[in-house]
Amino acid sequence: MLEHAPRRVVTLACVALVLALAAEARGQENDTTSWATKQAAELVRQANAHATRGDDAAARRRLVEAITLDPTYGPAYLGLAARHEATGDVVEAERVYTAGLERVAGFVEGHAARGRLRKRLGRLREAAADFEAALSFAPDDAAALEGLFVTYVALSALPAALAASRRMEALAEARGDAQAHKEARARSRALVVLLAELDPVMGGARDRGPVRRALARHTRRGR
Repeated sequence: MLEHAPRRVVTLACVALVLALAAEARGQENDTTSWATKQAAELVRQANAHATRGDDAAARRRLVEAITLDPTYGPAYLGLAARHEATGDVVEAERVYTAGLERVAGFVEGHAARGRLRKRLGRLREAAADFEAALSFAPDDAAALEGLFVTYVALSALPAALAASRRMEALAEARGDAQAHKEARARSRALVVLLAELDPVMGGARDRGPVRRALARHTRRGR
């Protein structure tokens, strides 16, 4: 039995060596990813500088290079799409936003930016879907909430707009932003006037049926 001991030692040593090499390879991969992201960030910085000087072509080249280096770097997609929007090429801008959303996990800014573009194009339901997607990743994102509120109003989805407004009101109060809280509260009150009958908070949920009771619960959760 003892004669098998050296063989076991050799086997264990081989396993340890394989694990060490695998760990080293993972570390090198992480270093490569980190380097690519840093380079992409630098290229985006250069693109912004070119755009400031009015050199749109150079700015776009740097942004494309950034995406090529790190296809998961969200700011590069935002920058490139913004360049297309600035020149009126909204089709290409939307394509870039969509490409970014396919590659960047939890891309809140991408959903919000595409939502704003779609709203400007009058595609309100698609815009609302984008803002809702952004908020599914970041429920307290102020820009996405604002975009969703405005889009709901444009869709005449006033109960949903009221819920969004009250959420903004609560968030502004929580962070101590008196001006934003005042504005959100004024908007909420204006919507209450329009929705005196349907407002799930002011009117309460009593004797309003299952739909209105559900709406009341939803709005209270959003406060």
